[in-house]
Amino acid sequence: LVNTIWVPSIENIQKPTADEINAGTDLSNYVTMGGWSCSPSQDSISDQRENSSQDYEHPGRKKISGSSIEVIDNTNTSHSTENVAMETLTEGTEGYFVRRYGKQTDETFAAEDTVNVYAVRIGMSAKMAIAANSVLRSKVNFSVRAPGWAENVKVA
Repeated sequence: LVNTIWVPSIENIQKPTADEINAGTDLSNYVTMGGWSCSPSQDSISDQRENSSQDYEHPGRKKISGSSIEVIDNTNTSHSTENVAMETLTEGTEGYFVRRYGKQTDETFAAEDTVNVYAVRIGMSAKMAIAANSVLRSKVNFSVRAPGWAENVKVA
C-alpha cells in the first residue's frame, strides 16, 4: 500500500505538515504497479593516507537517478474525465511528490506518519507500449530540484 500525493508547495521538506499534504492531489489510483522509479544513491570520498596500507572512505554527494513515474493515461478514452495524473504532471511543472508506505490509501495524512518527500520538476512524458489486457500508460520523467529530497521524515 503506497500513497503518492502531488503537493504544489511545502515549506520545509524535513517537516511537511498534514495540512500541506492533504491539500495536494492524490495520484495513488493512477500510479501503475512498479511504476515509481527513483533511486537515491551516495558517492564515496576516497581517503588515502601515506602512513597506511588501507584506503578509507567517507560519505560523499547524494543523487537520484532514473527518476520517473508510470501512470494510467486516459487521454482520448471513454475515461478521459478521469485523467488527473496526466493533467497534473505537465512538463515544466514544479512541486513535490509525497510518498507514504504501509497505511491504507484512503486514510488522510496525520502527524507522525513517516513519508518521503521529493522536490521535483516534471519533464517530458512518453506513451508506453500497448500491451494486451492492459490500460494505456505513460511514463512521466522528473528531475529532483533544490531543496532535494527527504526520506523517512515525520509529518508535522
